Amino acid sequence: MVNEKNEFVIGFNRNISTLTSKHDGDVSGGNQWGEIVHEEDIGSSEKTTWRENKTRVLKKHWKRFWCCYLVAIVIFLAIFLPIFFLIAIPAIGQRIVDNTDLPIYGAEILDPKPNRISFTLHTSLKVPAGLRIHTDPLDLNLFNADTAPTEPYISVSLPAYNLKGKTDMTVSQNDTKILNQPEFIDTLTNAVYNDKFTLSAKGSTVGHLGKLKARLTLNKNVELQGLDKLRGFSIESARLLMSKDDNGDNILGTAILPNHSVFTFALGNVTLNLKSSDLVVGQATIQDVLLRPGDNKVSLRGILNMGFILENLEDIMEYQEEALRNGEIELSASGNSTTYNGVHIEYYEKVLNNLTLTTRVSILAVLGDTLQGLLDDSNSSIGDTLRNLTGKLGNTTLSK
Repeated sequence: MVNEKNEFVIGFNRNISTLTSKHDGDVSGGNQWGEIVHEEDIGSSEKTTWRENKTRVLKKHWKRFWCCYLVAIVIFLAIFLPIFFLIAIPAIGQRIVDNTDLPIYGAEILDPKPNRISFTLHTSLKVPAGLRIHTDPLDLNLFNADTAPTEPYISVSLPAYNLKGKTDMTVSQNDTKILNQPEFIDTLTNAVYNDKFTLSAKGSTVGHLGKLKARLTLNKNVELQGLDKLRGFSIESARLLMSKDDNGDNILGTAILPNHSVFTFALGNVTLNLKSSDLVVGQATIQDVLLRPGDNKVSLRGILNMGFILENLEDIMEYQEEALRNGEIELSASGNSTTYNGVHIEYYEKVLNNLTLTTRVSILAVLGDTLQGLLDDSNSSIGDTLRNLTGKLGNTTLSK
């Protein structure tokens, strides 16, 4: 009896004999396998047909509208490329400059004049590996970042450079005009009185990366070691003269002037007031001072006002009480004048005249240096007496 509903069953009209097994297999099992294979074939065929149709549609669409796409690409490039070259490239170049350090390895202020100096700066710039950038010459302005509006106190010219990796750079310019003396003095004051100070520099140039070029601005604030009030100043030796020499001096000695910065300063002749507390007891002069980084051993000579010292001996002894207990004398020195080639350098004087250096000197060392000086002085009658006395003592010792 035929089920009338079979006509609605999937696979009802298939040839069952073709789906049976070769070995009297189960007819129902063969039907199931055939149905699965047939359904997979249908799915694969449908996917292939769908891809072919899609490809055919896309090709047809491209043939009809390729000119529209070409126009769109041209318009996009016409908009994007100017933006890329005019905005993106300069921005990338500026970012490289902003992220680059400006280390200061050394600097020199030489040949000072009332309104000019010879200035040298040793630094470097580092660009990312693989880049080669050519920079046009630029004017590098040094300014005080704490002052608003900022005004350069000196301006120096840098030549053109080819930058690749780390490139050492030296800025050197003779007779550099001091454009703003108050700002220059403020910067010198910060450098001398503090253990750290900031050197600010700014300049603009054009950078070339192959055929591309961009306007670049160098704006750096570099923290440097300061002189820290010449911390560590000391008088290494000092001796008194029984009578003034041909220059009118009655005290000679050597001092150590420490320079903790990377700057070299040509100061010239520096005259110092010698003080005990607030009492000025004499003056000393250091000739031809060239203050290099590190400890600088210098000779000093001057005059002690013995009459003034005797008149104020009580006050001096009271102030020196603690030092005397330790067998020492406390001596201070402050700036009086600074001259270079006989000309007063006011910007140095305004900085150094407010600086006071204090140290202690061993009394025994002073006495020993003084006696040694007398022994070495062939023109001193006291020296002759001491030499004779020393000789007699030596002969007496040998005879024993």
